[in-house]
Amino acid sequence: MGKLGEGGYGQVYKIQNKNDHKDYAIKKCHLRELTEKDTQNVLNETQIILKLRSEFVIQYYYQWIEQNCLYFQIELCIDNLNNVLKTKKSLFTELMTIYEFYISFHMFQRLTECVQYLHEFKPQIIHRDIKPDNVLISIDRRIKLCDFGISKEVYNLEPYVMSADIGDLSYQAPEAQTNDYNHKADIYSLALIGAQIFGFDRYDIMDG
Repeated sequence: MGKLGEGGYGQVYKIQNKNDHKDYAIKKCHLRELTEKDTQNVLNETQIILKLRSEFVIQYYYQWIEQNCLYFQIELCIDNLNNVLKTKKSLFTELMTIYEFYISFHMFQRLTECVQYLHEFKPQIIHRDIKPDNVLISIDRRIKLCDFGISKEVYNLEPYVMSADIGDLSYQAPEAQTNDYNHKADIYSLALIGAQIFGFDRYDIMDG
């Protein structure tokens, strides 16, 4: 079992299942170290992610509690978009080539489809924390969304009741600092990531 990283209220390890001999990721959360808010986010993520059986979202398979730790067996991914963007920047020159444009186009198209899937799901799901670290690259090179701890399910007959000022400030829509916003806050975050994918400065987008 090798450690892959940390984040999202715990550590993530790579393991091989003895039954099917396939590789998976195990997310380990120490229950005693979680605040009340963290615990609520973990439960919220579990409730949402188990509904989302899709190629656009990282897959959760099993969960269990052992020795005051909560474990999740999830789909193994090889990297995240943040690392990919850093590598992409070092490989290509400042002037975008046709090859870089082709790669960038397909990356952004796939990410757009992921967000569209959430917004068209019934009930609609607003992610509220879309950023490169929460965009994973699967073993078969597909882009998938993860980390639904602060996501919000919105029902047709339910008025928008939102928490203000949540998510990563670097990708947060201005209206998300209030209680009056909707799924378009995700679109704002998506636009900032798109700017990075195509080699623009996201701060230029934020400044209009």
